[in-house]
Amino acid sequence: MGILKMMLHLHQEDWIPIEMASIISASAIVSVLLALVILFFYTRKWIPNSRVQVSELREITVFTDIGVPLTFENIVQATGNFNASNCIGNGGFGATYKAEITPGTVVAVKRLSVGRFLQGVPQFHAEIKTLGMVQHPNLVTLIGFHASETEMFLIYNYLPGGNLEKFIQERSTRAVDWKILHKIALDIARALAYLHDRCVPRVLHRDVKPSNILLDNDFNAYLSDFGLSRLLGTSETHATTGVAGTFGYVAPEYAMTCRVSDKADVYSYGVVLLELISDKKALDPSFSSHGNGFNIVSWACMLLRQGQGKDVFTPRLWDSGPHDKLIETLHLAVMCTVESLSTRPTMKQVAQRLKQLQPPSS
Repeated sequence: MGILKMMLHLHQEDWIPIEMASIISASAIVSVLLALVILFFYTRKWIPNSRVQVSELREITVFTDIGVPLTFENIVQATGNFNASNCIGNGGFGATYKAEITPGTVVAVKRLSVGRFLQGVPQFHAEIKTLGMVQHPNLVTLIGFHASETEMFLIYNYLPGGNLEKFIQERSTRAVDWKILHKIALDIARALAYLHDRCVPRVLHRDVKPSNILLDNDFNAYLSDFGLSRLLGTSETHATTGVAGTFGYVAPEYAMTCRVSDKADVYSYGVVLLELISDKKALDPSFSSHGNGFNIVSWACMLLRQGQGKDVFTPRLWDSGPHDKLIETLHLAVMCTVESLSTRPTMKQVAQRLKQLQPPSS
């Protein structure tokens, strides 16, 4: 009997933990069910606010009234949902699309590569709103923008003349005289001088090149993509890493140290000016026989040293003259591209010098 009582006592002790485990498990199940019920009612309560948040994500911030409403939906629809057939240009920040909002009202929409802007949407909003206040007759007008975690685009005024890169490629098919080329050069010099000296805070472009210079039908020139480089994450060395041709415009000190200054923009402008007056590209294939590192700057300097400065110009441009002003313009372009930063002129000085070289009005 003693042994039987002992065995019964042991079995009763085993039952106690089992009963406790059952109680704990039941409590846990009840807690989970309760949490699910609370989450269900909480979600239903906030459904209206969720819809508000979606509409806020599609908000368009407008800086300039163009006479028609701009909404996320009509912008996307006007681009054909960013269809390739409406694409009018590609750059380091993304593709640009022509968008006719209403008959006769056309804008350019630059769809940005969201992943390249690493500082977040709130900071992006702050920076773009600053750029929205930057206005000059030779800067493309930033009409408005949209920015969310999944979509970013900028809305600019549309310029029907295309970009300077296309203009240079096609100039052999049209009569382009010194007056037009000088006007383009002076317009962009004035735009850069404004960004460097009159903006608060000042804006460094960092990516001055022909594809970022747009024209209207009267050959007035406008600088685009100003201020966008500062929006990139710190992992980027400059605005268009990996984009064909860009490296021909980057100042040597910028390429080596990644430290940008207004004089880096001056260098890039000098390269553009050399392209504008010559038949060469910044990294022209014809330079390959001279070895690596030989570019339009090396080429122009070589010809000047050899007393053959006239060979820098397109034959049609040189033949029409005026020779003295053309050579002065060549010297100015070379001065913009010297290695010594202290020797390079400021963009304000460049604009002043070009003004002195202005052809007489006919």
